[in-house]
Amino acid sequence: MFIVFGIPDKANNQQFFLLILLFELKHSFLLTSYSNAMKIKLLSIIALVLALTSCNKIKDATTLTINTKLQQSMVIDQAYWLTGMKSADLLATGTPINFSKTQDLTLDANIDLASYTSRIKQINLSSVVVTVTGIAADQTINSVKLNVAGVGDIFTQTNITSVNNTFTPAVTTATLDAIEAKLTADRKITLTVSGSATTSMTLTIGISIDSSVVVYTIQ
Repeated sequence: MFIVFGIPDKANNQQFFLLILLFELKHSFLLTSYSNAMKIKLLSIIALVLALTSCNKIKDATTLTINTKLQQSMVIDQAYWLTGMKSADLLATGTPINFSKTQDLTLDANIDLASYTSRIKQINLSSVVVTVTGIAADQTINSVKLNVAGVGDIFTQTNITSVNNTFTPAVTTATLDAIEAKLTADRKITLTVSGSATTSMTLTIGISIDSSVVVYTIQ
């Protein structure tokens, strides 16, 4: 009979180590030179490894995948436009008016994930949908840019109107991976939307990210 050992991967490190200990235990009992104390020590080590392996297997077997939308609404109202700006600037025809708003998107605020934020194993993001509301028929958002702190600019969208106010920007896989890593580590991301408009208005910019989150159901 031949026994062939492959190179263990990360998932099988404990099993590989256990197999080595089992062989060592077998030989320790066959060799009369080994003391009873040594045999007991080996048995204790194997029992510990078995316990750790069993706990990890149980934890991995009790994962749950939650499909949800990570959402945040950012409101830019008349009070924002008037802060630090002159009325003449707001009324000047054809003068673009800049805006910027920063808010956190937290996993705790998501009703589907609130009970599992300390037990997240993996986050997978698939797409981003942006909806801008509050634009009148004669108003235009010249541009909107979204930035995630620690990741960078995610997209820039131009020429947003009342009838062209929902869009799904192309976001690279590498960018989504970076956002996933930040969400997993920090349980939140900091969003900043900025851009310019043709005039002041009460504006709501809604961010919705399709997500699949794997969580442990036990600690």
